[in-house]
Amino acid sequence: MDILHFFDIFGDKKGLLKKNEILDELNNASGAFAQALKKIIEYKNIEKQVRDNLGNNEFKINNENTEITAKTKIRINQSVLREYVLDLYNNECAICNISKSDLLICSHIKPWSIDEENRLNPSNAICLCVLHDKLFDKGYFSLDNNYRIIFGAKADSQIKEMMHGLFFKKPSDYYPDISFLNYHYHEICK
Repeated sequence: MDILHFFDIFGDKKGLLKKNEILDELNNASGAFAQALKKIIEYKNIEKQVRDNLGNNEFKINNENTEITAKTKIRINQSVLREYVLDLYNNECAICNISKSDLLICSHIKPWSIDEENRLNPSNAICLCVLHDKLFDKGYFSLDNNYRIIFGAKADSQIKEMMHGLFFKKPSDYYPDISFLNYHYHEICK
């Protein structure tokens, strides 16, 4: 619980350990998870210092701790899939007319992290602009079995009005797989 309290997460239960005991345990621990927790705690301490200083007229903070180095996973062959999918959609968003390649995303229907087998399947990808990709990814809209735009539970009147009159433009080949679209609607658009 103290870890949760440390991160400003409070509930009706008291913590089992003191913050110092947790920090002592972390300092003795090794491994990637322990190192990540140490970095998070360091970040939260810096964040608290910034927040505290914002209330004063004095703004003093150690600028040496504004970045950390982290390992990153890189998606192999994602760029190949992207080029292929953009070509299938004539380098244009499947929802609007944006055709600037730096604003187009190869958006997975069933997320990369969920379905390893279909990560590079062009039927699991749609070419979307950054705005429609974000709305699709966050479950504001999906496509039905006839490729019509359907709205998720999060879509309010503003989103619906913004997308009014738009429709899905089918690719030249590899239409989005209906089973992936059903997954997207039922799991992402809840």
